[in-house]
Amino acid sequence: MTERGERETMWIKVKGIGALGAGLVLAAVLLTACGGDDSTGETSVESGGDETPTEMTIGTQPWIGYGPMWIVEEKGYDLDHGVDIKLTNFTTDQDLETGFASGKFQGVNYINNNLIRLADLGFDFRIVMMEDISLEADGVISCNPDIDSIEDVEGAKVAFEEFGGSEILFRHALNEAGIDFDSIEYVPIPSADAGTAAVAGKVDAAVTYEPYLQAALQEGDNCKVIYTAAEKPGLISDVLAFSPEFAEDQPDAVVGAMRAWDDAVGFYNENPEEAKAIIARNVGAKPDELAPSFDGIKLFDLEESQAFLTNDFEALWNDIKAIMAEQEGQLKGDPQVSDYLDTTFGDQALEGS
Repeated sequence: MTERGERETMWIKVKGIGALGAGLVLAAVLLTACGGDDSTGETSVESGGDETPTEMTIGTQPWIGYGPMWIVEEKGYDLDHGVDIKLTNFTTDQDLETGFASGKFQGVNYINNNLIRLADLGFDFRIVMMEDISLEADGVISCNPDIDSIEDVEGAKVAFEEFGGSEILFRHALNEAGIDFDSIEYVPIPSADAGTAAVAGKVDAAVTYEPYLQAALQEGDNCKVIYTAAEKPGLISDVLAFSPEFAEDQPDAVVGAMRAWDDAVGFYNENPEEAKAIIARNVGAKPDELAPSFDGIKLFDLEESQAFLTNDFEALWNDIKAIMAEQEGQLKGDPQVSDYLDTTFGDQALEGS
């Protein structure tokens, strides 16, 4: 796992993790969670009447696609909808996953390919809302003058972080170009360093995300982006999910959290400068440093989320799953989206909006 010790890199979502090692850790946690420590699986709810908001904790990571949650906290939109959201921040997928699996928090902002992996490991959850998709914020960069498009990478030396969003994106790009993955010389380099390797000429191309894409473009000669996630919108994307126990026991709280997110996205769209400043402050960066990243993502409001989950999410899940199945050690089974997606919460949230 990439170390995030430097201040300027702390705000980036950790998109990759070694699946085998993480799976062993998570499997142990799942066994513990199933063993019956009910105290960790319950949300803390204040007593005292209808005016008391329901407390919930949501595990998150310092990725700008989750930014509306910080706006929710700062503007109090959660309290407006009868919930009191506490965000617990993680910089590694493994820590976030073990916390969620053990019931330390009730909800999670997370990337879809990792949720598919969790489902394959036997962990249950309910996906209720689409949060964001990466467009130009994830991509393939090359500083090799002989490589101008993804079609030129056959036989090339390419750096990316294994088992994460970068590999998902790269495998999809190769499939679209009709290039056999085995023809690529894969160099395992964390996303934070992959672009630097391309600039230094150690590899012919690299798969990474912002701000590393822009850093490489500015530092290197002849560096250019040859493919982005915009070619397949949704391939790199995130959702809001809850434990099935919390979703069943506190449906009004789930709906309240979704409405609070919707308010925050509305604020972002109407007051972009203030909203971006709030997000930047929470991820430890300056708004101007994040400008390319903000431009490279799409945030979903509640109506857009519900339309996507209803019409497009199953196909997206299956597309991601098919790519993951190509990766040795990623999937053992065939998790079906119908076991994890629940659009009824979105219907309820829209009824009162």
